[in-house]
Amino acid sequence: MNKILKILCVLVICETVSSLLTPVVEISQGKLRGSRSLFGQNRYYNIPYAVAARFQKPKEPSKWRGIFDAIHRSQQLKCPQWRKFFVFGTEECLYLDVFSPEWATPRSKLPVMVYLHGGAYYMGAKNLYDPEFLVVKNIVVVTVNYRLGVLGFLCLNGISNLGLRDQVAALKWIQKNIAAFGGDTDNVTLCGESAGASSAAFHLLSELSRGLFHKMILMSGTALSVWAFNQESTELAFKDASKISQVNSDEDVFKVFTEAPLETLIKATKDISVNPRYFKYSPCVDSNNPDPFFRDTPYNIMKSGNFNSVPVMMGFTESEGSYFYGLLDESSVANLNDNFSDMIPSLFSWCPNNRQHVATLLRSHYFGCDNITMNSVNNLVRFYSDWVAYAAIIAFSKVLTKFSNKPVYNYLFAYEGDREFAKIFIRNLKGPVHAGELFYIFKPFGISLLLSTRDERFIVRFTTMVANFMRYGNPTPKSSKLLLQWPRATKNSSNIMVLDQKLSVIKLPYKRHTGEFFLNLLCTYGEAGYVPCDSSQICLKN
Repeated sequence: MNKILKILCVLVICETVSSLLTPVVEISQGKLRGSRSLFGQNRYYNIPYAVAARFQKPKEPSKWRGIFDAIHRSQQLKCPQWRKFFVFGTEECLYLDVFSPEWATPRSKLPVMVYLHGGAYYMGAKNLYDPEFLVVKNIVVVTVNYRLGVLGFLCLNGISNLGLRDQVAALKWIQKNIAAFGGDTDNVTLCGESAGASSAAFHLLSELSRGLFHKMILMSGTALSVWAFNQESTELAFKDASKISQVNSDEDVFKVFTEAPLETLIKATKDISVNPRYFKYSPCVDSNNPDPFFRDTPYNIMKSGNFNSVPVMMGFTESEGSYFYGLLDESSVANLNDNFSDMIPSLFSWCPNNRQHVATLLRSHYFGCDNITMNSVNNLVRFYSDWVAYAAIIAFSKVLTKFSNKPVYNYLFAYEGDREFAKIFIRNLKGPVHAGELFYIFKPFGISLLLSTRDERFIVRFTTMVANFMRYGNPTPKSSKLLLQWPRATKNSSNIMVLDQKLSVIKLPYKRHTGEFFLNLLCTYGEAGYVPCDSSQICLKN
């Protein structure tokens, strides 16, 4: 493990050294220059797209004099987050990176991808993703930081969805400035993975985002994913604030959080991403606020037909839950076993009488009468797979197909190559796991690892489909030897492209990927408006 990490560090240093400066670019804030890689891409790092005080909405950044040096990738300019034993990042974190072909000019009008990182709404950063594989397809790519955890997703005292509002600010900045880097303001694809995908999908639903993007790519996340919202966040905010000081009201909580030193605040509110009940600080429906991000619940907005309808490419991996199994340890599994009814998704919390009944059904289906232990590998993988992805993704695709006339293209990522970085840090993972597709379109940390012939062939094929979708709204606009024709989804057929060494199309998902049992529970007992169906919303009597 240490040897691998040392090699990665050396490669980062080598690639950083081997770069030149770009010509000066002029944007609304002033002039800037970036670095030019030996591989033919211009890279502009850490451009401020907005500024925001704690718990305040983002504002336009100040202009500068002279030439801004956007040449250094910095690990420090990520938004505050708890990692193991320390707080990383700074509250001044609303930066983005731009990557473009070296020949691009303001007249180039190249398709633009805006990538939102995942991380359960509480961790992650833009600097992990280097899109060289896309840039060589004549694409401009923007990676974005947005506020995380309590700082980005506290829903209290009139404050709501600041992380999503940061993303809107970034999209507005792109409309104003991306042409200077060769991008086309009329062809912006919003893309995300996991919580980044659900974030992207939320922009389909918000009037604040209207007209700021034109296509969407969703990887393992939707606006109706089981974990997309947390209906219990206010109660949790009170509990976290009480770790710092005594609180009796929303105003007390807000005051404590506003005045607390950063490290105290992040330590008191830190979260873990393997709790299937919720991601602690998550987006919320804020329709009662004077300036809401959401005017209604997600499903109701989609059902009304009044949403930002665009072509969508979306999918999941062969073994989503293996990644989450890899994050578990004996303690967390014992907690799941002993407190299972307290760990079921917050979508079921609207009716307290249902909790034990739903927990019994879930436990019986996934684990039978057995205790849940680290040896319950297949059962845990199946449970987490349905929770994180399978119960909602195809269902969300069907909702889009039903309420939008724009094309939807579904995929299953089944390719098992040498670039799944999760497998470096988490042992014994099986199959392409959650986020498995990421490093076939991005270089991790900007590192140029040697590619096997097999991986190189797959990357060319995969990125060609992504670039085609961005350019034409169709991943296979014409037949070729490289690509199999990818049909759009219909009301009766999901038409899933299986992305493997050999491409194939299946009309319906494999049974192991339907999440059928979990989905049926959501549609029976889940909170209406937050699940990908017309919920029966049954509330049991005492």
